[in-house]
Amino acid sequence: MKAVNFSKLSLFFLIFCLFFIASCQKKIKSKSFVILSINDVYRAEGLNNGTLGGLARVKTIRDKLEKEGKNVLLLHAGDFLQPSFSSRVNQGAAMIAAMNQLDGNSDTFDRKMIVTFGNHEFDKAKMKYLPRLQQRINESDFSWLDSNINWYHDDKFGQIHSYKVVKYIIKNFDGLKIGIYSLTTDMAKPQYVASFDNPVEVTKHYVPFLREKGADIVIALTHQQMSDDKKILKLPEKYRPDLIIGGHEHYHQLEQINNSWIVKADADAASVAVVEVVLDNVNGISVFPIIQDLDKNIAKDKVLQQLVDNWSQNTEVRYCKKIKQASDCLDEVYGSTKVELIAEESEIRRFETNLGDFIADIALDEFKYCHADAALINSGSIRLNHNIPANSNITRKHIEGMFPYPSNLKLIQIKGSTLKQMINHAIDMWTANGHWLLIAGIKYIHNPEKQQFYALKHANNQTISDDEILRVIVPQYLIDANTDHDGYTMIDESMQLDCNKNGTSLKQLVIKRIKNTAIGINPKKDGRICNTMRDSCKE
Repeated sequence: MKAVNFSKLSLFFLIFCLFFIASCQKKIKSKSFVILSINDVYRAEGLNNGTLGGLARVKTIRDKLEKEGKNVLLLHAGDFLQPSFSSRVNQGAAMIAAMNQLDGNSDTFDRKMIVTFGNHEFDKAKMKYLPRLQQRINESDFSWLDSNINWYHDDKFGQIHSYKVVKYIIKNFDGLKIGIYSLTTDMAKPQYVASFDNPVEVTKHYVPFLREKGADIVIALTHQQMSDDKKILKLPEKYRPDLIIGGHEHYHQLEQINNSWIVKADADAASVAVVEVVLDNVNGISVFPIIQDLDKNIAKDKVLQQLVDNWSQNTEVRYCKKIKQASDCLDEVYGSTKVELIAEESEIRRFETNLGDFIADIALDEFKYCHADAALINSGSIRLNHNIPANSNITRKHIEGMFPYPSNLKLIQIKGSTLKQMINHAIDMWTANGHWLLIAGIKYIHNPEKQQFYALKHANNQTISDDEILRVIVPQYLIDANTDHDGYTMIDESMQLDCNKNGTSLKQLVIKRIKNTAIGINPKKDGRICNTMRDSCKE
């Protein structure tokens, strides 16, 4: 057996240990901050009679994080001024007042809160509404980003302007520089916006620009489709932001592409995204996102909740006064339901629901004397966003929350091939978007995994051919020359047929049906949209 030289071995071991210890003693220097993000918040009070979501719970989470000693950046990815029952009365003033209180002081500028514009900030699209949007901006105590928005200057009304509205922001948290720019979808066409710059080109400008300005981390605050967010993260590395905080879809999503995250929370602050961002000298940038549900286990900030309650009460009284009714007119009972009515947006915007069938069937019934074959209602026009429990009353407040927009119906004539284009659009970007259709008179099978539909038939199981002529009921919005048609560009006003029911309000039809059903409505799904992920589908 060969002898071992222990002196040489010991010396080697000692050198190794000293080197290992020295390496281990190299300090990891890190800096961090936390993003608290929300998006698509239309109701400051939350959902389900205040048991879910709401800004008072957002305030609680913010306070908790700050008490833990964290640097907290509050980001809102757009859609908050409208639509809602409240905004119909106070034009978004109540929402701005509640958002101003998210730092605990409605009289001071919140330097750690940044928002961007969503498409619904532009619902009031005519030039005459520019002063209203300007007023909401003037009332706000936080920063607005408009990186890809070019405002139109009107000789009479001027243009949107404020020191609070900026193209980009660089925040400094203990020496950590955070660059933020924004992207807003161009689906709205307000007269006071000259144009929306292309999101990809804007990104290719701002990401290198912000890094040259010294930003350690670049964030895109976006209000656009998830598919458009993904395009941003598929750009060459030098153009990619480190993180996208997004909105527009109404349910939470966490997706990582090329080591960068896209983060979206649930609508109406039913959840918030809490994103810890760490920068250190060894690992670089690390991002840790989670979705925090804001249910009844999260306490409401009392001061903010009182503010919300005061505004809600004031709004309800003003509404009732406007329609010359008693101050408690929203409590008026129209009828009742024997079953739970499914109105939560992650359901009614992706699947067949009993409420969706009930609404579409009512439209089809109304137009039967004009020989309508089908009714197609964009689900984004139904905005209650919470279920109505079984064996409960249906009140005026439910219906006003359900129909915040004009709901006039029109009868159009299309071919079967056009109907197929419409269904293809309905299932496109299947992420709880408002262009999902509530249907009556037709049926089909939906395969979300393959992003396709098939077996399109009449309700009586007769196959619909491409050349078949169909008489279809749609909301005015989907064919109006002054709207984006919710993407249904294959139909327009030229297709409208003569029918004495044209212009009928869907909201009024629903109210009438509920009132006339003394024993309580009892709608059930009948399988008109068979989802291959949930159902056993047969052609």
